[in-house]
Amino acid sequence: MRRVIVFLLTNFLAMQICHAATPVIWENLKDPKAAEFIDPFAALGIQDLRSLGTVLRLRQRLEDASLADEARRRIEGRLRSEEAGLAAAGVRTDWLLSQRVEIGRKRAAAALAGNPALAGKEIAITGYVIPVQDPGGGGVTGGYLVPEQGMCSHMPAPDPNQMIRYRVSSGWEAQYIYEPVLLTGKLSIETVRQQITLLDGQVDMIAAFHMDVTEVRSLDEKTRPNPENRLWKNFLNFGKPAAESGQ
Repeated sequence: MRRVIVFLLTNFLAMQICHAATPVIWENLKDPKAAEFIDPFAALGIQDLRSLGTVLRLRQRLEDASLADEARRRIEGRLRSEEAGLAAAGVRTDWLLSQRVEIGRKRAAAALAGNPALAGKEIAITGYVIPVQDPGGGGVTGGYLVPEQGMCSHMPAPDPNQMIRYRVSSGWEAQYIYEPVLLTGKLSIETVRQQITLLDGQVDMIAAFHMDVTEVRSLDEKTRPNPENRLWKNFLNFGKPAAESGQ
């Protein structure tokens, strides 16, 4: 009878721990306050943004004192055309270009900032794993969790606050890259930078979070490829990290 009570109590506590984890979506990871700035570029269409970039490049080329007269006249003519098109669209070209450095700084800060309300919390989040082999050997015990398949390989890397460096203590190992999973564990705001090798070559990974994982649930049991397939194994990183730092 005593064993039954202990068993039931253990399972009850495990269920309480599981339920204590806060379900989180990727948007929750962003620091809402860091994004509270007016971005004048956000309202522009693709064509206007391209024209702004063209104006900036042409103005920079005209700063070259060694530019031949014919080339200068050609550039000046194209510049006037681009500026006229932006003016007709109501775009404040000079003011926007004067703001690009400051807005770029704010965007970078917002992309790196993690939600402080989640620091130290037990969370549960779904995503796709990029497994990274432990440089010290012993198999794959961690890696990166990203919101979409193909990120950092066939797609650009997400913002740092949309990537989690995870570490698994349960002995679970990912079977292949971009395996969909539900991770549960303690989240820390800790910037980690590491260079890994994926199919497309060297990739600089910058994550704003670290997660000590206590539970992993695979979400793709039916479509899992053969773990012995060399194509999948080639995605894994077998090199040492270039750098890892916490802030």
